[in-house]
Amino acid sequence: MSHAEPTLKDIAKILAMLEPEQIAGIMSKIPKRNRAYVPRVYHIDYSARIRRFAINDLYFSSATYPHNHDSFEEYATHDEAIRQQVLSGIDL
Repeated sequence: MSHAEPTLKDIAKILAMLEPEQIAGIMSKIPKRNRAYVPRVYHIDYSARIRRFAINDLYFSSATYPHNHDSFEEYATHDEAIRQQVLSGIDL
């Protein structure tokens, strides 16, 4: 008998010879925190992304265009005021 790695067929043959109590005993020795036997449940927190999208949406829905103002300085002042109000989070 060689010392080669056991194949799935070899493992299946060994498991077929075991009684249910023996399998339960083997499984009880496997650590519970083993990731192979723990279902992988992930929770991804999207709250920062949702807030960032809401800020962008609020800004672009209320921003004006330079041609709607008499001068570029007036537009820049108005745009900065909108930007500050959006960043404050009052309207979110």
